[in-house]
Amino acid sequence: MKKALLTIAIGIALSTTGFAQKSDDKSDALSVINKMFAEMANHNPPAIAEVWTKESSLVAIVAGRDGKKRTVTFTGETFSKNFAEKKGEIKEDMYAPKVEVDGDIALISGRYAFFVDGKLSHCGLNAFQLVRLDGVWKVANAVSSIDAGGCNETEKALKPPPVPAKQ
Repeated sequence: MKKALLTIAIGIALSTTGFAQKSDDKSDALSVINKMFAEMANHNPPAIAEVWTKESSLVAIVAGRDGKKRTVTFTGETFSKNFAEKKGEIKEDMYAPKVEVDGDIALISGRYAFFVDGKLSHCGLNAFQLVRLDGVWKVANAVSSIDAGGCNETEKALKPPPVPAKQ
């Protein structure tokens, strides 16, 4: 009986530890995306590029105001250069992200709203694939839709989030 109780206790302890680890992994992976958004707002290309792997790619499907769609592909580094010149106060809010982690792979997705100078600019869907390399989460790949006319009622009601202070 004592052996059975000890086995159960060890099993519970291990499963609790595994759950805590997954929760921390989810939080850690999501913090990479939030850091990227913060550095975009801070117009800091080196810090933006730092969250991406060297081989990364971002594919964006951009819906123009004329209704035509085009595809744009970036590496993490070339994407970061879009934020070198300050053209206004920008803030991206992925307001209800879904995060899944399996070992050293994380998937983060969700709708987002993008604000320029406090006004809603466009909305869309983000999907990020992260990998943990030497204990550090990095964005390996991403896809995003960008649609100025594609904001739902929830997004139209959002206010821009505050920009985190530089660390």
